[in-house]
Amino acid sequence: MEFVISSSEQCSLKEVPVCAVIAIDSDVVVFANNEVEKNNRPWLHAEFIAVQKSCEILGVKYLDKASLYVNLEPCAFCAAILEKVRIQNIFFGAYDIKYGAIDHNARIFDHSLVKPNIVGGIQEDRCSQIMRKFFKNLRD
Repeated sequence: MEFVISSSEQCSLKEVPVCAVIAIDSDVVVFANNEVEKNNRPWLHAEFIAVQKSCEILGVKYLDKASLYVNLEPCAFCAAILEKVRIQNIFFGAYDIKYGAIDHNARIFDHSLVKPNIVGGIQEDRCSQIMRKFFKNLRD
C-alpha cells in the first residue's frame, strides 16, 4: 500500500491522485493512475486501467487470484468492474463518503455473489490528506 500512497502524491497536478496496483501473491502485475484528464475520458479511473491492463498481460478475463491496492475507496463504476473480474482482495486507503461504493452508497458487494476480502482504511489519514490537499490546490 505504501507504493500506492507514495505514487499518488506524485500524480499530475490536474489528475485526481488515485493510484491502483494489482498483484498476485507478492508480484505486482500492473500499476495505474487516473487518466481522466489526460485523455478526456471520464471512465479512465486507475482501477479500470489496472484491471484492463492486468487482464491483457495475464491473458485472462477473471482476476480471481489477484489483489487490488488503491488509495481511495472505489466508486460504483470501479466496484462493478472489480465484481465482474471476480477480484479476490480489495485493499483501500481513504473512505469516500460521497462516491465510494464499497462501504458507502451502492455497497456493490452487499448485493453480489462475488465476495472479495475487503479491507478499508489502510493509512486512511495519509490517503485522505493527499485528496484534501489536491482539491484544496484546485480551489486556490
